[in-house]
Amino acid sequence: MLPVAIRPKSKSDADKLANALHRLLDEDPALRLERNPETKQTLLWGMGETHLSIARERLHRKLGVEVETDDVEVAYRETITGTAEAEGKYKKQTGGHGQFGVAFVRVEPQERGAGFEFVDEIVGGAIPRQFIPAVEKGIAEAMENGGVYGYPVVDVKVTCFDGKYHSVDSSEMSFKMAGSLGFKEAMAKANPILLEPVSELVVTAPEQYQGDLMGDLNSKRGRIQGSGAVGHGEMEIVAQVPTSEVLRYAIDLRSLTAGRGRFEITHSHYDPVPSHLVDRIAKQREKAKAG
Repeated sequence: MLPVAIRPKSKSDADKLANALHRLLDEDPALRLERNPETKQTLLWGMGETHLSIARERLHRKLGVEVETDDVEVAYRETITGTAEAEGKYKKQTGGHGQFGVAFVRVEPQERGAGFEFVDEIVGGAIPRQFIPAVEKGIAEAMENGGVYGYPVVDVKVTCFDGKYHSVDSSEMSFKMAGSLGFKEAMAKANPILLEPVSELVVTAPEQYQGDLMGDLNSKRGRIQGSGAVGHGEMEIVAQVPTSEVLRYAIDLRSLTAGRGRFEITHSHYDPVPSHLVDRIAKQREKAKAG
């Protein structure tokens, strides 16, 4: 119900952590471990703050492993809302052969969930056939490494429509770099936006708490999808809420319902982040990278 991000305190703790966590989960089936591939965090899920605190204490006292905890990061993404073109040019001269590659690219937005599409419009051998896959690979890696705000880029169509090469100095590496540079410049000009994950939340609680729960969800930027009685004096609320607002919902719900509420939460979709929150999220990202 409640996650915390954990990491080993020292190198010796890192060596022992996997086995210690395996034993901890065997002893306590109410704990759950998850590795988030997007944020690269290891999350330990428990029933609440006390449960997680006891689990960390048992790791230290009984299994000899100390862990540090971090705030759980949200897997934001980026996309674009406009179309733009740019020249990606990679030129490097050292002793012997240099590096030279130029790729002209156009970026366009795709429908949400459509993913990445690469289009080859090269004609007349402006870029030799064997180097086209390198341009695509450079673009794909640039998208994965993060756009303007540092988060993975999704739902973009990229067309390579022209380029230049050198008979001696051009290589796969130079065109991979040209594709990456061209994509980054074009994306910055194509009205990039930040996307946040939105969760579907189903809350069940005694009817007397309905007003407080709805007010709380509205304050979390939630959109109520429906509500109604489910019998035995209980009601159910279904809402879509930004995931960042409900990471600690287990604690909030317990406080609002005196421990008599329960909830289920699942990932729903991605939505644009409101403009007034973008700067704050970007600063948190920079701080996390620096840390």
